[in-house]
Amino acid sequence: MTRKWSLFTKMVTFLALLLLAIAGLYGYTVATSINTVQQELETSRLNQLKFLADMLENDIDQLTLNAYNLLQDQSVRDYAILPSIEHLVDRNRLKMTISEKLKLQSTASAWTNTLTVYYPETGDVLSSDPIRALKVEYDFNALQPGQWTFDHLTGEFTLYVRDREAGGDVCVVLSFPSENIRKLLASYESHSRPYLYHPSGRFIFDYNMDSVTAIRMAGQLWGKEIEGSLTMVTEANGMSYLLNALPTVLDGWVLIEFTPLERILQPIRKSTTLFAGATAALLCLGVAFAFELYRNVQLPIRKLVSSLARFREGDYGVRIGFEPAREFRLLTEGFNEMAKRVGDLIDKVLTEQLRAKEAEFKQLQSQINPHFLYNCLFYIKSKARIGDTESVEAMALSLGEYYRYMTRTEKDMVPLRSELDLINNYVSILNLRKPRIDYMTDVSEELMDLHIPRLLLQPLVENAVMHGIEPKPGRGTIRITGRRLADGFVLTVEDDGVGMTPEALAKLRGQLRGPKSDESGCGVWNVQQRFLQKFGPGAVLEMDSKAGEGTTVTLRCEFREQEVPTA
Repeated sequence: MTRKWSLFTKMVTFLALLLLAIAGLYGYTVATSINTVQQELETSRLNQLKFLADMLENDIDQLTLNAYNLLQDQSVRDYAILPSIEHLVDRNRLKMTISEKLKLQSTASAWTNTLTVYYPETGDVLSSDPIRALKVEYDFNALQPGQWTFDHLTGEFTLYVRDREAGGDVCVVLSFPSENIRKLLASYESHSRPYLYHPSGRFIFDYNMDSVTAIRMAGQLWGKEIEGSLTMVTEANGMSYLLNALPTVLDGWVLIEFTPLERILQPIRKSTTLFAGATAALLCLGVAFAFELYRNVQLPIRKLVSSLARFREGDYGVRIGFEPAREFRLLTEGFNEMAKRVGDLIDKVLTEQLRAKEAEFKQLQSQINPHFLYNCLFYIKSKARIGDTESVEAMALSLGEYYRYMTRTEKDMVPLRSELDLINNYVSILNLRKPRIDYMTDVSEELMDLHIPRLLLQPLVENAVMHGIEPKPGRGTIRITGRRLADGFVLTVEDDGVGMTPEALAKLRGQLRGPKSDESGCGVWNVQQRFLQKFGPGAVLEMDSKAGEGTTVTLRCEFREQEVPTA
């Protein structure tokens, strides 16, 4: 069954959906803006970092070109084959010429650098730095040709190149201090400070770098292969950073830059916070509006509907006890006045109905009593006619006991024990007339004090005799049983008479369900009516019969014991 929504529920749901739609739309807009800004920021920072990497590469390439040019210099080559041409060239003048060229090449670059020429065959060393020319600091055997190496003790980068195809073995060593790179990094104007990182754990920072954060950023690259470029968003110090990394011309060294996203996205987040505050304020106003709507509209309607439901179920004493707003006050006052008038009217009608039921009960009782009396009087008359004074005396005594019970009308309800005694007298009277009825009872002792209407079982026994046993040849048995149920009790009156056909049983059941008629008689119908009147809807009379086997009448009450009426 589909539950219909109330107007209040619809309004609150609409308000909630509206706020959710606004928040969702703004959230989507903010997320799109942040993604767009972040993408543009990534592109911009990566382009700037590439520009810096290009500057670094140009400066290093210029130095590298100088080193390779020295290998092609004729004077440098002549010095390698000096022993074979020493008679043609002055050694000291050639050595001075080479030294001057080394100084000129070294000072031609904006970076501080040192150019050193080494001749492995003779062990001669010529350098742009006179001190290094006297004391060689390079381990030529440890240097790898064509690769940049870094000496963390001196802080210098070194490139070792060698040429063995010019008729002599010539080596050129190019070195420059990391201070050149530090100055280049310092000249980089940006919100962030780039730096160089080597996987071996070495760093080159500028003068203003936050080394702790930089080291944490570099840790994010551990185990990652950086081929072209790398861009990622990472967390450090409780903040989000945009991390960019590029490989450099220096073997193994990576150029890194990190930018705090909070600083860039602060205006967007500020507007987001402002919107969240406005949304929260709107939500509070919506809740306040919903509460006022509930208190002034929904609650009075619910009270009115609840009271109407109770009124419809028969609670005519219901009243709306609170003071609603003036829009609903007239309605609640009108309902209370209507309920009071209907309740008074119901009380009057109920009183009249109770009186009518009581009168009907008395009438039904009076219809039952003469029926049995007529049969007994006819029996006495027949016995008196034949002079059977003993039977007349016994019948008169039994009738006296019977009507002593019947005439005590001060109580409509009697114990089951008294009703069974009455039936015993009744069967005794019948057996005086013709001894062919076997009467047995099997009633639990706890039911003996149960109060039932007078003459509730006697008409059923009388019907069993007249319609069951009388038409049957030979003796017949009537058995009364009674048991306590978990929520009531059950009484049965059964006989082994001629019984009824299925058609006759169906017809009798239909007559018991309808109003009283001349065809249905008054015995069983009266018992059913009085049983229902005294025990209410939980009382049921059931009949079962089979032709040639007998009939069973069951009185079943499903009320709890404390609900059973007492005398």
